[in-house]
Amino acid sequence: MISPRLSLLALLASGLLACSPSQKEAASTSRFALQLVDSVRVDYLGNLELKDYDPETEQYLAYNQQEKEVLIIDASGDVEHSFILQSDGPEAIIGYGPNPTFAGDQICIFADKIYTLSRQGKVLNRVEIPYPYFWIVGGGHIAAFALGDKLLYYKPESAEGGQDLQAAYQGMLDGGAMMEVLDTLSGEYYPTMHFPETEAFEEGLFYGYPTPLIQNDGSQWFLSVTNALEFHVYNEKEQRLNFQETVKVPVNNAYLDQPVPLEQMNTFFEKNGLVYRIPQIHRFLPLEDHFLVFYSKGVSPETKAMYDVSDPEQRRELVYSFPMQFAVFDADFTNLAVDLPIPKSINPFSALVDKEAQILALKDQEQVGVEEDFHTVYKFKLVHGGE
Repeated sequence: MISPRLSLLALLASGLLACSPSQKEAASTSRFALQLVDSVRVDYLGNLELKDYDPETEQYLAYNQQEKEVLIIDASGDVEHSFILQSDGPEAIIGYGPNPTFAGDQICIFADKIYTLSRQGKVLNRVEIPYPYFWIVGGGHIAAFALGDKLLYYKPESAEGGQDLQAAYQGMLDGGAMMEVLDTLSGEYYPTMHFPETEAFEEGLFYGYPTPLIQNDGSQWFLSVTNALEFHVYNEKEQRLNFQETVKVPVNNAYLDQPVPLEQMNTFFEKNGLVYRIPQIHRFLPLEDHFLVFYSKGVSPETKAMYDVSDPEQRRELVYSFPMQFAVFDADFTNLAVDLPIPKSINPFSALVDKEAQILALKDQEQVGVEEDFHTVYKFKLVHGGE
Protein backbone atom coordinates (compact mmCIF):
# COMPACT_ATOMS: atom_id res chain seq x y z
CA MET A 1 0.00 0.00 0.00
CA ILE A 2 1.40 3.40 -0.97
CA SER A 3 1.42 5.83 1.95
CA PRO A 4 -1.51 8.27 1.85
CA ARG A 5 0.85 11.14 2.59
CA LEU A 6 1.78 12.92 -0.65
CA SER A 7 5.47 13.35 -1.39
CA LEU A 8 5.24 17.10 -0.86
CA LEU A 9 3.62 16.59 2.51
CA ALA A 10 5.87 13.70 3.49
CA LEU A 11 8.65 16.17 4.19
CA LEU A 12 6.54 17.68 6.92
CA ALA A 13 6.26 16.22 10.36
CA SER A 14 3.53 14.60 12.36
CA GLY A 15 5.43 13.89 15.57
CA LEU A 16 5.28 16.05 18.70
CA LEU A 17 8.00 17.68 20.79
CA ALA A 18 7.57 17.66 24.53
CA CYS A 19 6.57 20.94 26.16
CA SER A 20 6.64 21.99 29.76
CA PRO A 21 3.65 24.29 30.24
CA SER A 22 2.84 25.72 33.62
CA GLN A 23 0.06 24.17 35.69
CA LYS A 24 -2.20 27.04 34.67
CA GLU A 25 -1.47 26.46 30.98
CA ALA A 26 -1.95 22.71 31.36
CA ALA A 27 -5.31 23.20 33.03
CA SER A 28 -6.43 25.50 30.24
CA THR A 29 -5.32 23.37 27.31
CA SER A 30 -6.51 20.08 28.79
CA ARG A 31 -10.12 21.18 28.35
CA PHE A 32 -10.00 20.51 24.60
CA ALA A 33 -9.30 17.38 22.57
CA LEU A 34 -10.21 15.76 19.26
CA GLN A 35 -12.37 12.69 19.83
CA LEU A 36 -12.85 10.02 17.16
CA VAL A 37 -16.57 9.50 16.54
CA ASP A 38 -16.82 7.64 13.22
CA SER A 39 -14.91 6.47 10.14
CA VAL A 40 -15.58 5.81 6.47
CA ARG A 41 -13.77 3.22 4.34
CA VAL A 42 -12.69 4.19 0.81
CA ASP A 43 -11.72 1.26 -1.40
CA TYR A 44 -8.88 2.84 -3.35
CA LEU A 45 -5.24 1.77 -3.73
CA GLY A 46 -2.78 4.63 -4.11
CA ASN A 47 -1.84 8.00 -2.63
CA LEU A 48 -4.80 10.13 -1.71
CA GLU A 49 -5.32 13.63 -0.35
CA LEU A 50 -8.62 15.21 0.63
CA LYS A 51 -9.09 18.49 -1.24
CA ASP A 52 -12.65 19.66 -0.64
CA TYR A 53 -16.06 18.78 0.78
CA ASP A 54 -19.51 19.71 -0.55
CA PRO A 55 -22.12 19.95 2.24
CA GLU A 56 -24.97 19.99 -0.28
CA THR A 57 -24.16 16.57 -1.77
CA GLU A 58 -21.97 15.34 1.13
CA GLN A 59 -19.31 14.45 -1.41
CA TYR A 60 -15.56 14.51 -0.88
CA LEU A 61 -13.13 15.68 -3.54
CA ALA A 62 -9.86 13.73 -3.35
CA TYR A 63 -6.72 13.76 -5.48
CA ASN A 64 -3.85 11.38 -6.24
CA GLN A 65 -0.98 13.67 -7.21
CA GLN A 66 1.28 10.92 -8.59
CA GLU A 67 -1.36 9.57 -10.94
CA LYS A 68 -3.09 12.96 -11.48
CA GLU A 69 -6.37 11.21 -10.62
CA VAL A 70 -9.40 13.08 -9.25
CA LEU A 71 -11.99 11.17 -7.22
CA ILE A 72 -15.51 12.14 -6.17
CA ILE A 73 -16.43 10.11 -3.07
CA ASP A 74 -19.89 9.92 -1.50
CA ALA A 75 -20.77 10.01 2.20
CA SER A 76 -20.55 6.22 2.55
CA GLY A 77 -17.05 6.10 1.01
CA ASP A 78 -18.02 4.84 -2.44
CA VAL A 79 -16.11 6.35 -5.39
CA GLU A 80 -18.87 7.87 -7.54
CA HIS A 81 -16.56 9.25 -10.23
CA SER A 82 -12.84 9.12 -10.94
CA PHE A 83 -10.83 10.48 -13.84
CA ILE A 84 -7.23 11.19 -14.83
CA LEU A 85 -6.16 14.73 -15.69
CA GLN A 86 -4.85 14.38 -19.23
CA SER A 87 -1.43 15.76 -20.22
CA ASP A 88 -2.16 16.02 -23.95
CA GLY A 89 -5.05 16.02 -26.37
CA PRO A 90 -8.26 18.09 -26.32
CA GLU A 91 -8.82 17.47 -22.58
CA ALA A 92 -5.25 18.34 -21.55
CA ILE A 93 -4.63 20.25 -18.31
CA ILE A 94 -1.09 21.63 -18.22
CA GLY A 95 0.70 22.94 -15.16
CA TYR A 96 2.45 21.99 -11.95
CA GLY A 97 0.61 21.06 -8.74
CA PRO A 98 -3.07 21.34 -9.71
CA ASN A 99 -5.26 21.79 -6.65
CA PRO A 100 -8.85 20.83 -7.58
CA THR A 101 -11.69 22.46 -5.64
CA PHE A 102 -15.46 22.30 -5.88
CA ALA A 103 -17.06 25.28 -7.61
CA GLY A 104 -20.83 24.91 -7.33
CA ASP A 105 -21.69 21.68 -9.12
CA GLN A 106 -18.40 21.79 -11.03
CA ILE A 107 -14.65 21.60 -10.30
CA CYS A 108 -12.04 24.37 -10.66
CA ILE A 109 -8.33 23.78 -11.27
CA PHE A 110 -5.67 26.50 -11.57
CA ALA A 111 -2.73 25.18 -13.59
CA ASP A 112 -1.28 27.13 -16.55
CA LYS A 113 -4.76 28.64 -16.84
CA ILE A 114 -8.04 28.19 -14.95
CA TYR A 115 -9.96 25.10 -15.97
CA THR A 116 -13.59 24.33 -15.18
CA LEU A 117 -14.57 20.66 -15.24
CA SER A 118 -17.75 18.69 -14.72
CA ARG A 119 -17.75 16.31 -11.78
CA GLN A 120 -17.39 13.53 -14.34
CA GLY A 121 -14.09 15.04 -15.56
CA LYS A 122 -15.08 16.74 -18.81
CA VAL A 123 -13.25 20.03 -19.40
CA LEU A 124 -15.98 22.65 -19.81
CA ASN A 125 -13.96 25.86 -20.01
CA ARG A 126 -10.44 27.27 -20.05
CA VAL A 127 -9.74 30.83 -18.91
CA GLU A 128 -6.41 32.55 -19.56
CA ILE A 129 -4.85 34.89 -17.03
CA PRO A 130 -5.05 38.23 -18.92
CA TYR A 131 -1.35 39.13 -18.71
CA PRO A 132 2.04 37.34 -18.76
CA TYR A 133 2.91 36.12 -15.28
CA PHE A 134 5.21 34.03 -13.13
CA TRP A 135 4.75 32.48 -9.70
CA ILE A 136 6.77 33.59 -6.69
CA VAL A 137 5.72 30.27 -5.17
CA GLY A 138 3.91 27.31 -6.64
CA GLY A 139 2.83 23.85 -5.67
CA GLY A 140 -0.28 22.23 -4.30
CA HIS A 141 -1.69 25.35 -2.59
CA ILE A 142 -2.56 27.13 -5.85
CA ALA A 143 -6.32 27.17 -6.33
CA ALA A 144 -9.20 28.92 -8.04
CA PHE A 145 -12.74 29.46 -6.73
CA ALA A 146 -16.10 30.69 -7.94
CA LEU A 147 -17.00 34.13 -6.60
CA GLY A 148 -20.55 34.82 -7.66
CA ASP A 149 -20.45 35.06 -11.45
CA LYS A 150 -16.68 35.66 -11.47
CA LEU A 151 -13.50 33.65 -10.86
CA LEU A 152 -11.30 34.20 -7.80
CA TYR A 153 -7.76 32.82 -7.84
CA TYR A 154 -4.34 33.15 -6.23
CA LYS A 155 -2.74 36.15 -7.89
CA PRO A 156 0.46 35.37 -9.79
CA GLU A 157 3.13 38.02 -10.24
CA SER A 158 2.99 39.98 -13.49
CA ALA A 159 5.94 39.36 -15.80
CA GLU A 160 5.27 42.44 -17.95
CA GLY A 161 8.23 44.25 -16.39
CA GLY A 162 10.47 41.19 -16.11
CA GLN A 163 10.85 38.69 -13.28
CA ASP A 164 12.30 40.50 -10.29
CA LEU A 165 11.90 38.14 -7.31
CA GLN A 166 13.16 40.65 -4.77
CA ALA A 167 10.73 43.33 -5.93
CA ALA A 168 7.86 40.84 -6.02
CA TYR A 169 8.54 39.71 -2.45
CA GLN A 170 8.82 43.24 -1.10
CA GLY A 171 5.73 44.25 -3.05
CA MET A 172 3.70 41.61 -1.26
CA LEU A 173 4.84 42.84 2.16
CA ASP A 174 3.96 46.39 1.10
CA GLY A 175 0.30 45.48 0.68
CA GLY A 176 0.32 43.47 -2.51
CA ALA A 177 -2.78 41.53 -3.49
CA MET A 178 -2.86 37.83 -2.68
CA MET A 179 -5.85 37.09 -4.93
CA GLU A 180 -7.43 38.39 -8.11
CA VAL A 181 -10.99 38.50 -9.46
CA LEU A 182 -11.70 37.98 -13.16
CA ASP A 183 -14.93 38.61 -15.02
CA THR A 184 -14.81 35.93 -17.71
CA LEU A 185 -17.38 37.73 -19.89
CA SER A 186 -15.91 41.23 -19.98
CA GLY A 187 -12.29 40.24 -19.37
CA GLU A 188 -12.01 42.85 -16.62
CA TYR A 189 -9.99 41.92 -13.54
CA TYR A 190 -8.96 43.51 -10.27
CA PRO A 191 -6.80 42.61 -7.23
CA THR A 192 -8.21 41.74 -3.82
CA MET A 193 -7.14 40.32 -0.42
CA HIS A 194 -4.30 42.78 0.10
CA PHE A 195 -1.58 41.63 2.48
CA PRO A 196 -1.91 43.59 5.75
CA GLU A 197 0.73 45.30 7.83
CA THR A 198 2.33 42.79 10.17
CA GLU A 199 5.10 42.68 12.74
CA ALA A 200 6.11 39.21 11.53
CA PHE A 201 8.35 40.47 8.71
CA GLU A 202 10.90 43.28 8.69
CA GLU A 203 11.44 45.32 5.55
CA GLY A 204 14.66 44.53 3.73
CA LEU A 205 14.86 40.96 5.03
CA PHE A 206 13.86 37.71 3.35
CA TYR A 207 11.97 35.14 5.46
CA GLY A 208 11.57 32.42 2.85
CA TYR A 209 9.12 32.18 -0.03
CA PRO A 210 5.72 33.15 1.45
CA THR A 211 3.63 30.18 0.31
CA PRO A 212 0.06 31.29 1.07
CA LEU A 213 -2.69 29.16 2.59
CA ILE A 214 -6.12 30.58 1.74
CA GLN A 215 -9.42 29.05 2.87
CA ASN A 216 -12.94 30.33 3.26
CA ASP A 217 -16.00 29.73 5.38
CA GLY A 218 -19.03 31.38 3.84
CA SER A 219 -18.35 35.10 3.56
CA GLN A 220 -15.18 34.94 5.68
CA TRP A 221 -11.78 34.17 4.20
CA PHE A 222 -8.55 33.30 5.99
CA LEU A 223 -4.95 33.86 4.90
CA SER A 224 -1.63 32.77 6.35
CA VAL A 225 1.89 32.56 4.93
CA THR A 226 4.89 30.50 5.93
CA ASN A 227 7.23 31.50 8.77
CA ALA A 228 4.52 33.40 10.63
CA LEU A 229 2.24 31.87 13.25
CA GLU A 230 -0.60 34.29 12.66
CA PHE A 231 -3.51 34.51 10.26
CA HIS A 232 -5.51 37.28 8.64
CA VAL A 233 -9.30 37.40 8.45
CA TYR A 234 -11.12 38.96 5.47
CA ASN A 235 -14.80 39.62 4.82
CA GLU A 236 -16.33 39.09 1.40
CA LYS A 237 -18.40 42.09 0.27
CA GLU A 238 -19.42 43.10 -3.25
CA GLN A 239 -17.06 40.47 -4.69
CA ARG A 240 -14.04 41.83 -2.87
CA LEU A 241 -12.14 40.41 0.11
CA ASN A 242 -11.66 43.19 2.67
CA PHE A 243 -9.22 42.92 5.58
CA GLN A 244 -10.83 42.57 9.02
CA GLU A 245 -8.14 41.61 11.54
CA THR A 246 -4.92 39.73 12.22
CA VAL A 247 -4.99 36.93 14.79
CA LYS A 248 -1.81 35.63 16.41
CA VAL A 249 -1.45 31.98 17.44
CA PRO A 250 0.30 32.32 20.84
CA VAL A 251 2.28 29.08 20.69
CA ASN A 252 5.03 28.08 23.10
CA ASN A 253 8.59 27.29 22.00
CA ALA A 254 8.29 28.06 18.29
CA TYR A 255 11.44 28.20 16.17
CA LEU A 256 11.08 30.48 13.18
CA ASP A 257 13.61 30.23 10.40
CA GLN A 258 16.10 33.08 10.41
CA PRO A 259 15.83 35.78 7.72
CA VAL A 260 18.65 36.92 5.45
CA PRO A 261 19.13 40.29 3.71
CA LEU A 262 16.72 40.51 0.79
CA GLU A 263 19.55 40.94 -1.71
CA GLN A 264 20.97 37.62 -0.42
CA MET A 265 17.69 35.68 -0.64
CA ASN A 266 19.40 32.74 -2.37
CA THR A 267 21.33 32.01 0.84
CA PHE A 268 18.20 31.48 2.96
CA PHE A 269 18.13 27.69 2.57
CA GLU A 270 21.78 27.27 3.59
CA LYS A 271 21.40 29.76 6.45
CA ASN A 272 18.68 27.59 7.98
CA GLY A 273 20.51 24.28 7.99
CA LEU A 274 19.41 23.03 4.56
CA VAL A 275 16.03 22.03 6.02
CA TYR A 276 13.37 24.37 4.69
CA ARG A 277 10.46 23.21 6.86
CA ILE A 278 9.54 26.39 8.64
CA PRO A 279 6.73 27.01 11.12
CA GLN A 280 3.44 27.59 9.41
CA ILE A 281 -0.30 27.07 9.58
CA HIS A 282 -1.48 24.05 7.59
CA ARG A 283 -5.27 24.09 7.96
CA PHE A 284 -8.12 26.33 9.13
CA LEU A 285 -11.09 24.39 10.52
CA PRO A 286 -14.16 26.56 11.20
CA LEU A 287 -16.64 24.78 13.50
CA GLU A 288 -20.00 25.98 14.84
CA ASP A 289 -18.73 27.76 17.96
CA HIS A 290 -14.99 27.31 17.64
CA PHE A 291 -12.22 27.86 15.12
CA LEU A 292 -9.28 25.43 14.94
CA VAL A 293 -5.84 26.00 13.46
CA PHE A 294 -3.47 23.12 12.65
CA TYR A 295 0.18 24.24 12.63
CA SER A 296 3.82 23.20 12.96
CA LYS A 297 6.39 25.03 15.08
CA GLY A 298 9.79 24.01 13.72
CA VAL A 299 12.68 22.72 15.82
CA SER A 300 15.62 24.41 17.50
CA PRO A 301 18.96 25.00 15.76
CA GLU A 302 20.49 22.68 18.34
CA THR A 303 18.14 19.88 17.28
CA LYS A 304 18.91 20.47 13.61
CA ALA A 305 22.63 20.33 14.36
CA MET A 306 22.24 16.80 15.76
CA TYR A 307 21.44 15.47 12.26
CA ASP A 308 23.61 15.10 9.19
CA VAL A 309 21.16 16.48 6.63
CA SER A 310 23.37 15.29 3.76
CA ASP A 311 22.35 11.75 4.79
CA PRO A 312 18.86 11.08 3.33
CA GLU A 313 17.86 8.85 6.25
CA GLN A 314 18.89 11.37 8.91
CA ARG A 315 17.28 14.18 6.96
CA ARG A 316 14.02 12.24 6.80
CA GLU A 317 14.19 11.48 10.52
CA LEU A 318 14.67 15.18 11.29
CA VAL A 319 11.76 16.46 9.22
CA TYR A 320 9.47 13.85 10.79
CA SER A 321 10.34 15.22 14.23
CA PHE A 322 8.76 18.61 13.54
CA PRO A 323 5.85 19.19 15.96
CA MET A 324 2.28 19.24 14.63
CA GLN A 325 -0.31 20.69 17.00
CA PHE A 326 -3.53 22.70 17.02
CA ALA A 327 -5.00 25.79 18.65
CA VAL A 328 -8.59 26.55 19.59
CA PHE A 329 -10.28 29.94 19.20
CA ASP A 330 -13.86 30.99 19.87
CA ALA A 331 -16.11 32.39 17.15
CA ASP A 332 -14.67 35.88 17.73
CA PHE A 333 -11.08 34.57 17.36
CA THR A 334 -10.23 34.84 21.04
CA ASN A 335 -7.66 32.17 21.80
CA LEU A 336 -8.77 29.45 24.19
CA ALA A 337 -5.94 26.92 23.94
CA VAL A 338 -2.70 26.24 22.06
CA ASP A 339 -0.21 23.43 21.51
CA LEU A 340 -2.76 20.63 21.70
CA PRO A 341 -1.76 17.24 20.25
CA ILE A 342 -3.16 16.22 16.88
CA PRO A 343 -3.84 12.46 16.75
CA LYS A 344 -0.78 10.80 15.22
CA SER A 345 -3.04 8.38 13.35
CA ILE A 346 -4.19 11.04 10.87
CA ASN A 347 -2.76 13.10 8.04
CA PRO A 348 -3.58 16.64 9.25
CA PHE A 349 -2.45 18.53 6.15
CA SER A 350 -5.73 18.16 4.27
CA ALA A 351 -8.26 17.98 7.10
CA LEU A 352 -11.77 19.29 6.31
CA VAL A 353 -15.01 20.07 8.14
CA ASP A 354 -18.31 18.43 7.19
CA LYS A 355 -21.87 19.75 7.58
CA GLU A 356 -22.10 18.18 11.05
CA ALA A 357 -19.10 20.27 12.18
CA GLN A 358 -17.00 17.11 12.33
CA ILE A 359 -13.33 17.18 11.34
CA LEU A 360 -12.49 14.81 8.48
CA ALA A 361 -8.96 13.47 8.02
CA LEU A 362 -7.37 10.52 6.28
CA LYS A 363 -5.78 7.78 8.35
CA ASP A 364 -1.99 8.00 8.13
CA GLN A 365 -0.96 4.42 7.60
CA GLU A 366 2.73 5.22 7.84
CA GLN A 367 2.34 6.65 11.33
CA VAL A 368 0.02 3.85 12.42
CA GLY A 369 2.43 1.26 11.03
CA VAL A 370 -0.06 -0.65 8.88
CA GLU A 371 -0.39 -1.28 5.16
CA GLU A 372 -3.97 -1.59 3.93
CA ASP A 373 -5.35 -1.72 0.40
CA PHE A 374 -7.97 0.90 1.23
CA HIS A 375 -8.15 4.31 2.87
CA THR A 376 -10.01 5.38 5.99
CA VAL A 377 -11.55 8.80 6.52
CA TYR A 378 -11.72 9.44 10.25
CA LYS A 379 -14.34 11.76 11.74
CA PHE A 380 -13.51 13.72 14.89
CA LYS A 381 -15.38 16.18 17.03
CA LEU A 382 -13.94 18.81 19.33
CA VAL A 383 -14.68 18.01 22.98
CA HIS A 384 -13.94 20.02 26.07
CA GLY A 385 -14.64 19.98 29.77
CA GLY A 386 -16.75 17.00 30.81
CA GLU A 387 -18.04 16.19 27.33
